[in-house]
Amino acid sequence: MDPIAENYRKLFLEHGSGPAVGQWSEEGQRFRFEKLSEIADLSGARVLDLGCGLGDFHPHLAKRFGAVDYTGIDIVPEIVEAARATHPQARFFCRNVLETGFDETFDYVMISGMFNNRRAEGTDFMKRMLGFAFDHCNKGIGFNFTSSYVNFMDQTMQYHDPVEILQFCLDRLTRKVSLHHHYNRCDVAVFAYR
Repeated sequence: MDPIAENYRKLFLEHGSGPAVGQWSEEGQRFRFEKLSEIADLSGARVLDLGCGLGDFHPHLAKRFGAVDYTGIDIVPEIVEAARATHPQARFFCRNVLETGFDETFDYVMISGMFNNRRAEGTDFMKRMLGFAFDHCNKGIGFNFTSSYVNFMDQTMQYHDPVEILQFCLDRLTRKVSLHHHYNRCDVAVFAYR
């Protein structure tokens, strides 16, 4: 199993539910969800949540916008099964979309926390995933990551240069981009629209 997938599987086996499964505090998860929810009025929208974990973004969106057609994708089978059991009104799939693809399109594709763990070629992975997300949206994508402009780095975490990511979005995705740098701690949120 992929080391990052194994990390989240272990967190799930240890915690069972809650933000700790995704390496978040309750406050941190809520704050990031609130920020990503600023992308647009998502009432009635088809939303894909890549790296959805337990699907905790679904009830947040439903509370804020009412009916949202939510689909989540994650790579950890146990977590996907738990998400299906917890949120039967949503759809969940277990797959690596960069390897197997996905045939549907959505109004918005959201990515929260996927780019936080250190991996080989982490920024290249991020760019490939953003390309996939933008190819599968009709209106826009929203994602977050940790800025490289920090005072302290944890060797297990991945940091990305916001200038490089903004340039990638402008050059490869769209000119309709907004970047919110250090909106909380060392976080960056980006919205890219068609």
